[in-house]
Amino acid sequence: MTRQFQNSFEVCKCKHVSLGEIIHAIKEKGATSIEHLGKMTDAGTVCGCCKSKEDDFTNEHSLYLDEILNKFASA
Repeated sequence: MTRQFQNSFEVCKCKHVSLGEIIHAIKEKGATSIEHLGKMTDAGTVCGCCKSKEDDFTNEHSLYLDEILNKFASA
């Protein structure tokens, strides 16, 4: 899933938060929830479309915070 995206891929378009920043917050800073990611990176704190597919009312996102958390928090 995340292998097809580079670390510079912008997951949160509102706050311009990259995949690399999100992975760093999970692996290095211990983020374990979308709320933690929001506090650490600001991702998902504006429109919320990047939180999950269900929250994406624009259908413009291809990678979501919940997917990234599931992949890296359990690793």
